[in-house]
This record gives sequence, structure tokens and C-alpha cells, in this order.
Amino acid sequence: MAFDRKSLGFKLIAPSLVVIAVVFFALLFLIKSITVRVHDDYVRFTLASANGEVRKVLTTAASDLTAALLAGNEEVTEAKQKSVVETLRLLWSGTSHGGVVIDSSGVVLCTTLPLPVTRAVATQAAEGYRAIKIGGEDVATFGQRFPMWGWNVVTVSTARNTWLQDGKVAMLTPLVATGCLVMVFGIFLVLRRNLQRPVESMVAAVSSSRRVEPTGVTEFDIMGNVVNDAFQRLTEQTETLRQELAERTRIQEELRAKDERIHNLLDCTEEGIFGVDPDGVCTFCNRSCLQLLGYHQEEDLLGKRIHDLIHPPGVDGDEVASEDCPVCNTFRTGAGAHLPAEVLWRADGTALETELWAHPVVDDGRICGAVVTFIDVTQRKLLEDQLIQAQKMESIGRLAGGIAHDFNNLLTPIMGYCELLRLDMPENKLVQERCGNMLKAAGGAKELVQQLLSFSRKQVLEMKVIDLNQAVGNFQSILRRTIRESIDLKMSLAEGSYPVRADKNQIEQVVMNLVVNAQDAISEHGVVTIETAPVLLDDEYARLHKDVIPGRYLMLAVADDGCGMDQETRQRVFEPFFTTKGIGKGTGLGLATVYGIVRQHGGNIWVYSEPGKGTVFKCYFPLAEGTAVAERADAGGKVSLEGARRTILLVEDNEMVRLLVAELLAQAGFEMLIAEDPKEALKLSDGRRIDLLVTDVVLPHMSGPQLHRKLLQHDAGLKVLYMSGYTSNAIVHQGVLDEGTHYIAKPFALNEFALKVAEVLAA
Repeated sequence: MAFDRKSLGFKLIAPSLVVIAVVFFALLFLIKSITVRVHDDYVRFTLASANGEVRKVLTTAASDLTAALLAGNEEVTEAKQKSVVETLRLLWSGTSHGGVVIDSSGVVLCTTLPLPVTRAVATQAAEGYRAIKIGGEDVATFGQRFPMWGWNVVTVSTARNTWLQDGKVAMLTPLVATGCLVMVFGIFLVLRRNLQRPVESMVAAVSSSRRVEPTGVTEFDIMGNVVNDAFQRLTEQTETLRQELAERTRIQEELRAKDERIHNLLDCTEEGIFGVDPDGVCTFCNRSCLQLLGYHQEEDLLGKRIHDLIHPPGVDGDEVASEDCPVCNTFRTGAGAHLPAEVLWRADGTALETELWAHPVVDDGRICGAVVTFIDVTQRKLLEDQLIQAQKMESIGRLAGGIAHDFNNLLTPIMGYCELLRLDMPENKLVQERCGNMLKAAGGAKELVQQLLSFSRKQVLEMKVIDLNQAVGNFQSILRRTIRESIDLKMSLAEGSYPVRADKNQIEQVVMNLVVNAQDAISEHGVVTIETAPVLLDDEYARLHKDVIPGRYLMLAVADDGCGMDQETRQRVFEPFFTTKGIGKGTGLGLATVYGIVRQHGGNIWVYSEPGKGTVFKCYFPLAEGTAVAERADAGGKVSLEGARRTILLVEDNEMVRLLVAELLAQAGFEMLIAEDPKEALKLSDGRRIDLLVTDVVLPHMSGPQLHRKLLQHDAGLKVLYMSGYTSNAIVHQGVLDEGTHYIAKPFALNEFALKVAEVLAA
């Protein structure tokens, strides 16, 4: 059983037991001392009494002996001696004493004691009172001399039945112990009832946070009242503190939630945001700031001087001084700063082009920090460059389209009259040769104009769902014959069929131009690789590349290991008439034509190149639904027109083209109604039956389709053939003719025109 040495009971009872034990043993020692002293006094007294009797006997004997000696009677003296000895023996036997009579020579004349005791007494006894040691015990003796006879009479106390020897004193020990125990138990009960229980009750009440009940002890009740008052005040203070703590906790939770909301809102922004204190130490940064600067966690920036981390060295390689830092200047001037082009360091040591805003944080009129917001303008500059490039290409394309329109109107009569001249003079070889050369030159001009139209996306496309892999694969033999033998042509076409909606001839033109361009970039030996692969252009790719619509595409890539291009050349590579080749080695329209064809197909083209590492052109064509359409065989041979009893209304604002077409149709037997503009055409057609309307698309006052719709009000079955030097949204959308529309592009060959007229009339 463990005792609490600090408890009140232990501190009261244990000392009480010690005191009682000390008192108990002190009492025993005192009792024993008194008993011994009383015993000694008793022995002395009894010895003195016994010795008095012996003295009387000896005195009486001396008186008798004196009379006897004077008489000189020895027999009487001897008898008297025997009588004295017997008297002494009887005297000693009647008391609790013994005695020894020793003559002058040391012979024991009489004894009532055992022989060992007698010897000890005879040896050690002396006159008067004396305690001698006999067998380890103290024995009291009293000796006196009897000079008359020379005797030494020793009285010995033989009283052994005292309280100590009889155990009477020993009986006091358990009685005293029992009394002490009873006293201790009584004290314990009194203390327990009047001290321990009230204290335990008070302690239990305080421990369980209860009121201290009255104990019946005045002092304890006073203490209980004090404790109750203190406990009441403590309870009230605790409740007040609890309410204050709850309120503070609520406010802290609200502030934490508010800070978390603000932090989450700032983390959701694309702008990088960080805060600094007046020493330039970072105190806050959002997720975009970490991502833009290339750090992984806030601890990489918090607590560090932001100026040392994000500002790059100057032109001379030295670090930017704090005086030149816009954030530091914000502290000094108290004014915000806006830097449209500020370069910051990333964690990996690369530069980041940003647009930066710095604003001071003012508290009670004192600048206590600054907040800095910045955005990555790399993508924006890239998009701006792309926009500028696209706008420039659009302007050039619009100019090229206008030039192509005028050239086509000029080439149409040139080519037409040459053909008529050859038809009129078939046997004149000189005329045939010269007209052939003129047609050849005009054909070259036609191809040049066609390239301009391709770039400006004004040519008419014959769109069909084709298998691009098959089209490129079938074109491989032509490509192989076109490029030098020192160049290895490799094909890496995707497995399977991937249909796209495209003009097969234009796709072949794209591949041919890109392969020829790749050949020109290789000085001697090299490799040109043509690759196709299905790709998915996601929102992120579309965000970084202007005019790209996210979706599934088929990529057509042409790569070479030639000389490559620098950034300046890459930015101008699709411009018409821009070329890096020597004079007379290129028109500068090859890549411009590719760009126009790809864009007119709803696709995109991007170039990737570095000097000395080659070039890759990647064209992305949208994947189409359905299966590829089989090609039809092209009809050949000369076509004869039968125009008897048929009327054609010709509307053309260009005089030379109008005269040529009118002459050609008139020779075929058609009755011709010729108008320069739609108003004149409406007058000529009024009340007339017309079999075919041949009209330009772009006309003054109204377009060719608008004229056709007006004529349909009077002649619902009127057929129409449109002709134009370049496409217009009136009949063409995204380079594709409206369904059921008949169209022929200027300049055209006579046979081609006749075939088209016959086709429309037969439809």
C-alpha cells in the first residue's frame, strides 16, 4: 500500500506516532530507573534493619561475654559464641537476607548462603555497605566487625522476589503500549473526523469543480467560503476567457478563411503576383508567380530578397542596381510603376519577358510594402508577330488578287485570239510557231497568276474527300523524277486511311513546291522526308497559334537536312516574291502558293527551322467524314458547239474579253445578245427566250448571280455559266463553288470554254 508522504494525514499521524513512541520509551526508561532506585533504597533499608538486629545480638552477646570473660569462664564463652551464631542464623533465616560470619583468620564460622556465594562474600566483603558481583549480578552486602572475638559479620541481601525479578515491572510495558495505542487511535479518530475528512471533502470538491460544502469546522468553513468565492470568480473569469477565446477563434477562422479565399482567388489568376516588405523581402506569392518564374513551392521565394532573384544582369554582365529596380523605386517615390517590357530571371537562369506593374502598399500614411503584378508577354508577342504577319500576308494577298484579276482579263483575249489565229491559218508554219510561242509565254503568265491566286486564296478548288496518303504516295514517282538524284527521298506515311476534303491537284502542288524548296536548301547530298500522321490540336496549341481551331487533323510534313533558316527568314518565308535564291533562280511564289492553298483548305502551316539543322514544314488538314471519292477520267479531244437556234446572253464589262467570247460563240452558230453591264442585259433580254446566260461574276451595279436571279423571275429554267478572273463570295465560299454552279476561270483555252458551254447546255 503506497502512502502519500505529502498528504495531511501522513504529515499529522506519522509525527504523532514518532512522538508517542519517544514518549513511550521515555516512560519505560523512567519507570525502570525509578524501580531500580526504589529497589536499591529498599535493599539498603532492609540491610540496615537486618544489620540493626545483628548489632543488637552482637551487643547483647558482647555484654554477656564481657561478664563471662571477666569471670574467665571459657566454656561459657564458647557456649555463648555458639548461641550467637545460632541466633544470627535464625535471624538471617527469618528475613530475606543471608549472612556469613568469618573469624579473624578468614575461616567461615557460619553461613546461610550457598557455598559459591559464601566464598565470594568472604573474599570481597568489607565493612559497611557494598555491592559485590556474584555470578554477573550485583549483590548488596553490609559488613561489620566484632572486635571482641575478631569476627567479621556480613549481612547479604537475598531478596530476589522484587518487581523486576517477578515481572511486575515488565507487566507495565504492554499496559503502557496498549495505552499509547489507544491514545494514538483516539487521536487518529479525532484527527480523521475533524481534520482529514473535511480536508478530503474540500479537496474532492475543488478537484471536481464543485462548491465546497460546510464541514462543521469553523476554520475549514472559512477556508471553504474563500475557496468558493475564488472558484466563483475563477468560473466567471474562465467563462469570460472562454467567450473571448471563442470570439478570437471565430475571428481567426474568418480571417483564415478570408485569407484562403483571397489566396485561392489570386492562385486562379493568370498574372503572377508577389508582395514585398520595405526591405525588398518577399512576403507573398501566388501559384502563377511560381509557375512563371520556374519555382516549385512558396518557400523558394518567401523570406528572400526578390530583387536578387528575379532581376537579370545588365548589358555589361553586372547585376541591376536597386536604384534601377522599379519595385525598389516604388518604396522611395511612393508612386506605382508600369513597365510594358521588363525582363525577369527564371529559376533555371533563363530570361522571361514580362509586362510589370508595381504599386506601393500604404498603411497610416506609411509605405509598408509593395505588390507587384506581372504577365508573361512571350506568347502575346508571338501572337502579335503572327497577327502582324497574317495582316501583312492578307494585304499582300488582296493586292495579288487584284493584280491577278486584271492579268487574267488581259491574258484571256491574248490566248483566245492566238488560238483563233492558229485556227484561221493552220498551214502557215511561221504563224503556228509564233502563235505557239505566244501561247507558251501566256501559259507561263497564267501559271504565275494562278500562283498569285493560290496565295491570295482566290482560285476555285475542286473539293473532294480524298485519301491524302494515297494522293501523296501516287505522286512519289513524279517527285522522284523532279528532284536531283543526289537527294534521297523518304516516305513515312501513317498506316490506315485518313480522309480529308481537298483538291487533289492543289495538294500535289503543295507537296511539289515543298519538296522543290527542300531540294534547293540542300547543297549536295541530303535527305528529304515526307511524313503524314494523325494529330490532335488541343486548346493550348490553338491558344499559342493564331487562327487554329482545336480538333483532329492530318499532318503533312516535309523535312530536309539542308542549310536551315534564321528567324528573320522564317518570318518572311511565305511572302510573295521573297526568295533567298539567286537572281533568275526562283519567283518567290512557291511557298506563298503553299501557304494560300493550305489556308484555303481550312488548314494551317508552320515552319520549324534553325541554321545548319534543316527545316520542317508542317501542314495540318482537318480530317473529314466519309470515304475517299474515286477520280473520273478527264475527257479529251476537240469539242464542237452546235448553236443553231440557240440564244446566249453575254454580259462582260471587259471589252476585249467580251469581243473574244462573242466571236467564239457566234462562230458556233449561237444568236448573241451582248451587254456591257447588267442594266443593258435586262433590257436586251426583255421578252426574249434565252438558252444560256454567260456572265462575269463581278459587274457594275450588281453581280452576275444577282442578274441571274432577276432573269429567273421571267425564265425559271435559265442556265448560267459564270466566268471570272478570280473567285468572289457571290458563287464561291472558302474557295469552293456553291453546289450546282457552273464556272470557268479566266484565262481559258477555246476548247476548254467550248467544253464548258456544251456541258452547261447539256445539263
